[in-house]
Amino acid sequence: MIRLIGIILAFVAMTFADGMRNGTGFFVNSEYIVTAYHVVDTYEHVCYYDIQNDSCYQVHLVDYDLESDLALLKLDEVPVAMPMVCRLARSELPIGERLTSYGYPDPFIDHDLTIIPMSIRMQYRYDGNYNYYRMTGTLVIGMSGGPNFTKDGRIGGMSKSISNMERNTSNLVKSTEVVRLLRQNGVREYPNTKNVKKCVISIVNSIEVFRSAHLRWGV
Repeated sequence: MIRLIGIILAFVAMTFADGMRNGTGFFVNSEYIVTAYHVVDTYEHVCYYDIQNDSCYQVHLVDYDLESDLALLKLDEVPVAMPMVCRLARSELPIGERLTSYGYPDPFIDHDLTIIPMSIRMQYRYDGNYNYYRMTGTLVIGMSGGPNFTKDGRIGGMSKSISNMERNTSNLVKSTEVVRLLRQNGVREYPNTKNVKKCVISIVNSIEVFRSAHLRWGV
């Protein structure tokens, strides 16, 4: 009987994990959000999970770039609290530059940020352009789309993926690529905080998943 209960619990956990592709992101002003495109590409009714106020606000996809894996989202409703915005680095960073990656791998289970130290190992060539930084350090699933901060508190890149080219390495999309996407859509950045921890947000693949998670976990 105990074994059967264990199997059922394992199945529930697997089902939840399969339907719950969450990611991380950050606001570039009070309306627009940047995250990784692969976090939102096959889902409708994606929402920004305001962890502090335990609310999920629906967003829609404004634009995306498959090559750089960037997605630009816009809020469909006004949140309870004003989103916090950090400043983007507008120039490329040198090899060896240290960054800190932030993200929410399990937003419904653990509200604490996961923080991973990184450093730029090399420029990563993709389709003829050096769009990525290859970093020393390994990201965690759920951190995709999250900001990576320089020592002076600017967002130097967006978390993309764990690298399969070398062990203990990850790929970050350059902040200059983020700036390019914003300019392409006429979106201006409005930083309003220097507290990097307040710039990091959770992206849930569906408002329905958010409601389902509350039913399952009682949060």
